[in-house]
This record gives sequence, C-alpha cells and structure tokens, in this order.
Amino acid sequence: MPKPILQIALDVPLARLFDYLSAGKQVAVGQRVLVPFGRRNQIGIVIAKTDKSEFALDKLKPITQAFTDETPLDAEVLSLIKFSADYYHYPFGQALLAALPARLRQIAPATARKQYRYQITDAGSQVEIESLPKRQRVLRQVLQVLQTEGAQTEAALDAISGSARKAAKALVDLGYAAIEQVLVQSRVPSILETPQPALNAEQAEAVASITQEMQAFKAWLLHGITGSGKTEVYIRLMQQVLQQLPSSDDALQANAQVLVLVPEINLTPQLEARFRARLPQYNLVSLHSSLSESERLHSWQLAQSGAAQIIIGTRLSIFTPIPHLKLILIDEEHDSSYKQQDSMRYHARDVALVRAKRLNIPVVMGSATPALESWYNAMANSVHAASTAPSQSQPNKYGLLTLKQRAVTAAQLPKIDCIDTTKVNLQHGLTPQLIAGLRLRMARKEQSLLFINRRGYSPVLLCSACHWIAPCTRCSSRLVVHLGQRKLRCHHCGHEQRIPLQCPSCGDADLHPTGHGTQRLEQTLATLLPTARIARVDRDSISRKHALVEILDRVHNQEIDILVGTQMLAKGHDFPNLTLVGVIDTDSALHSPDFRASERLFAQLMQVAGRAGRADKAGQVIIQTAFPDHALFNALRSQDYATYANALLQEREQVQFPPYVFTALLRAEAHDFSLVQQFMQLAFSSARALSQHVVTYDPVRPQMERLKGMERAYMLMHAQQRPALQKLLTQLVYQLRAAPIAAKVRWAVDVNPLEF
Repeated sequence: MPKPILQIALDVPLARLFDYLSAGKQVAVGQRVLVPFGRRNQIGIVIAKTDKSEFALDKLKPITQAFTDETPLDAEVLSLIKFSADYYHYPFGQALLAALPARLRQIAPATARKQYRYQITDAGSQVEIESLPKRQRVLRQVLQVLQTEGAQTEAALDAISGSARKAAKALVDLGYAAIEQVLVQSRVPSILETPQPALNAEQAEAVASITQEMQAFKAWLLHGITGSGKTEVYIRLMQQVLQQLPSSDDALQANAQVLVLVPEINLTPQLEARFRARLPQYNLVSLHSSLSESERLHSWQLAQSGAAQIIIGTRLSIFTPIPHLKLILIDEEHDSSYKQQDSMRYHARDVALVRAKRLNIPVVMGSATPALESWYNAMANSVHAASTAPSQSQPNKYGLLTLKQRAVTAAQLPKIDCIDTTKVNLQHGLTPQLIAGLRLRMARKEQSLLFINRRGYSPVLLCSACHWIAPCTRCSSRLVVHLGQRKLRCHHCGHEQRIPLQCPSCGDADLHPTGHGTQRLEQTLATLLPTARIARVDRDSISRKHALVEILDRVHNQEIDILVGTQMLAKGHDFPNLTLVGVIDTDSALHSPDFRASERLFAQLMQVAGRAGRADKAGQVIIQTAFPDHALFNALRSQDYATYANALLQEREQVQFPPYVFTALLRAEAHDFSLVQQFMQLAFSSARALSQHVVTYDPVRPQMERLKGMERAYMLMHAQQRPALQKLLTQLVYQLRAAPIAAKVRWAVDVNPLEF
C-alpha cells in the first residue's frame, strides 16, 4: 500500500502546494498541521490527500503534528479562498493562512479565552447564609448575590471581589451553584432602543421584495438616503432568516446564520449594540482587528461551529467559516475600506457576491451613495442611451430598492449651505456663519459635528523666511505637526521627529504650523466657545481600547456639545440631537488627478451631511469652500445622488474608465529605482507581447513616488472583457515569477484597483 500523501498549503510566497507524508496520523482535509520546512517548523493546512507525488516517496518528510482536536476548515471556505487567490493572483497558501485568526497561525494548540456564568441550584437556593462560616465572607456574599439577583458572569463576580471567582467555584463543588460557558460579549455603546418600530411603505416593500426571493441567490442594492432606516431593514431581514423553522425542503434551517459586513471598526460597536437590543435571543459575535487574539479566535470558532447566529465583521470576515450562512448584508457597500490595499488585494464586497452565488443565498448591499460599479449594475441600458460610446450595460444585474424618505416621520433632509471662503473673513479658519451656528446649537442644547479629514494639529510646518516645509525623508510627503507631543509625524510611514527650534534650511526661528487638523480645530473651538464640551474622534484619540465606545456613550448621554472628527464620524452613526454639521477644507479633493476623487468626495459629504437632523429637529450643513459653484456642490445641495451618479457614468463611458472596462495595476517598489525600472520594462514588453486584447500603458510613477523608503512605479492594463484581462495576468505573473529581476523588487498585482 502506498503511503498517504498530504498536499499542504503553507504561508510562503510560492504559488504551489507542498507534499508531506501523513506518518500514519488520521488527518482530514482542512486540518491544521505542523510540518518541517527548511530549518524550521511551520503551520500549514491540508488541502488534499493523494497517493501520488512528483517527488520520490523517500524524499518526502512526514508531518510533525496534526491538531486533530480542532475543527477542520470546510470545503466551501477553502474553495472560496482558492478562487480569490487565483482571481487576485496571489499565492494560495499566503491567502489561506492570512484569513485565519492569529492564534491559528501560531505553532501551538489554539485556545481562546472562555467566559463562564454561575447560577444557583435548587440546593443552593435552600441554604441559609448564616449557616456558612462568618470567616468565609466572600463565599457568603457570592451565594447571597446568586440567590437574590440570579445568574452572574465572571465579569460581574469580579466587581464583588477579586476572590469571587474562587468562591463561586467553591459553591459549585458544594453543589450550591452550577457553571456554564457563555459567549464572550464585546463592549458596545448603551443605546436605549424603542420597541420595534412600524415600517414605512418603502421599508416594507424592500423587506417584502427580498423575503420573496430569500431562497435563491440575488444581489440587492438598497439605496436609501441617510436616516432612511436601512438598519431597520437589515434587522427585519435577519428576523425573517433566523426565526424560520426547518421546512420540508430544508431551504432554511433553525440554526441559520447571517453575516453582516461593515467597512470600519468604528461602525461595529453601534451596529452591534442595536442588534443586541433588538435581537437579544440570538448569539452575536464580532470580528475585527481591535479584538485581542484570544477574543478573535473565540468569535471565529463560535461562527465556525454554528453557535453564533449573527456575525458582524470587517472585510476579512468574508472568509470566516459559517456553515449555515443564509444571508449576507453589506453596510456602506461603497466604502473603499472593503478593498485590501496590501497582500492579497481583494474587495470584500466582490468576494461576498461570489460566496453568495455559490451558496445560492441573497446578498443585500446598502448605501446612501452606492459605488458607481454597483449603481451601474442596478441600472438598465436606457440610463446610458444618450452616451456616444457603445454601451455595455446589462439590464438590472442587481435588484434596486430605494428608500427616499427618512424613517422618522418628522425628520427631513438637512439644509446644505456652501459658504464662499474667499468672500468672508475667517476667524481661526472658521466662517462667521459656522461660528454663529455653533453658538445657536449650544443655546438650544443641541449637538454639532465638525468634519475635517485631517488628523494632527497642522498639515505643514512652514518657514516664513525661506518657505522651507518639513519633509518626510522616507516618503514623498510632508510631516504633520502634532503640537501636543511636540512632534512632526508622517501619516504614511510613521516616521516622527522633534519639532525643530529653527529652520534647517536658513536658520530662521520663525516656523509656523500652517493649515488645520483635528487637534488645532479642537483648540480653536475651546478658545472661541470656552463653555463647550468638545470631543475629538480620530485615530490618535481612540487608540485606547473602548475609547470610541466611551465617546459614543457620552454623545448619547448629552455630555458632549461639539464633536470634531475625521471620516470615522462620517457614516453609520445616529445622533438624534445632532442638528449642525460643519465641513472644513475639502477643496483639495476637487482637483485631484484620481478619476474617482469626485465620486469619493460626493459620497463622503453626503454621508457626513446625513448625520444632521435625523430625529424631529431640523438639520443644517455648512460647507466652507472657495468653489461654492462647483458642479459637485450644486449636486450636493439638491441631494440627488442618482442624477449625479448617472452624469459620472456618462463621463466614464465616454473616456472608457471603470465600470466600462476591467482594469489591473502591476505595482513594484524597491530601494533602488533602477531595479524597479528594469522590472517594469520587462513586464511592459511581456504584457504587450502576450495579448492584443488588453491595452497596456507605459509604466509611470504614482503621485506618492516614494513610500516608506521604497521607490515606486506601476503599470496600468485594461480590457473590454474580464476573461481577456485575467488570461493576460495569469500568463504575465507566471513569467514574472520566473524572472531573476522579480526577486530584487517587491511587486504585486492589483485587480480592480481603487487607488492609483
């Protein structure tokens, strides 16, 4: 009998599997194993078992260990990751291991932090407290709490005494208490949820339309204005899926699961809080990078076992094993955070569509400002009939559901005013209209939000004598002033240095922070409005765990008058008492060379404007700009996304930009730019020779020519048909991997890139 051979995926930059002998161990496909690789041991995943190998059996090494007490990865997830690795042209082993929690990539049995709950038994309920020795004070105290207040988690016991857990275990040994494992709950904001609200006509139609086709794959685009109640639609759909009893054809199971994707970590707490309040009967876990390794592993295992019925997570969650997945919800589907910008450059929304189609389940994508690609897929050919270029539209590829009115009956869309900063005198960077608006809201005891998408104190340190600007030595960028720490920092590579006392160029001591960041705006407001309670929300201020949740709690408890923040506050949050939004300094995006800049800015401003007036109080948005008559601001004032999106699509079709063509970038970087040039010249000549159906442009340098000390360049390719582009990329990547120059540069393929 030939020895069983295991084909194993390893975390190495090689597009192949590795053969090992099972060494008589019973190993399943998808099992985690430890294998010798070179001079060290490495974690791998068994992909297949076979009797044949291209190498002689005596040359194969046996596996060192099989973690057979762990549940193997299922075939559905393995197949999904393999598809993604092939489509995005990334080594399968690296893609697979990167999709696992960190604990599963370590050479050790995967153990997660478990939490237990103690509850009184019948025997314990009959025990008189005075019958216990008085010296066992904590034991008596814990027993009394269990008798009078019911079941207690370990966290609740810790509030009683540091030795309360030990006392509870003693009660278990005596038979007075029972112990059970419970889900580890992440901390979420305290939200007072009203009873289930009645749906308006548009919401009811959306829920009914999706529910009618719940037993088959269909992609739905839920286009709803800010505050239109998209989250309520999500909740009703989850109720429909999770409360279904098993039917005769087993189309829906009682242990059905729902995956909810969110673009950023900061949106998770509030959404999780709402789901827990409205759906307390279902086990819910979250998956994001703010969790500890143990917490993430625990949540991942609960999803894999089917014990968690609602899984909320950021983009990597799309690869989580979810055996009974029946519905995928994608909140803020337009957000660029769903696109991975390093390693395997996948787009979680696109992978979700593939996963849903394979499982034959619906996927619902919600947004007030859908990505143009999604909007294009939801439109019929007639939308682009006036275009002069040949249209490639496919009628109604997605189902389109529209919510045009706010969910709260009295709530109206906010009034948007664009203030011309060239015609007014600014006071510390703020217009008189905005300052007056802030004072009015404070007098009314209402809340305000100031949005500036630039953290730090000031974006530039300028010498007034020679106009020297503090540069980053590792990037083609400027250092940002962080005045509180007396530091200059690069927000691209993390380099930091002390603020110089005099200009390094001319020696003059007159150095000025120029421009505004969140820190300077916070300081300005404290000067102008000394009684205002101000909170800043950016990456610097919420670096501590639970910091964001604490700020959100203070907002909901009316303990904050003015919020100052970056795009973290631009979407997803619901502050009923917030009636004014001020937008500071967005003009730089109006003239960006990136063809997607106007789309992103419009979406961002629509989202941040939607934070105002979400309840029964009128909202106002004040935008400070030097270009108030720009077409983007005209569209924003009318708050008509559809008209603006259709206009952008016509422009894209005329110049043949996505979504009318399929694109890919080949990126390369090295410390020595001559190596990048050699690599790019090889890639360019190879691509031109391999395909006549793909347009390959000359390699160019990006706007950020140097990043983290690496000199960069990229090459753009586009094609009318996806298969033609994929065929070229497959052949090109194969050739480049074999080229000696490829080992001297860091390079990657970016399919459907969002950033150029």
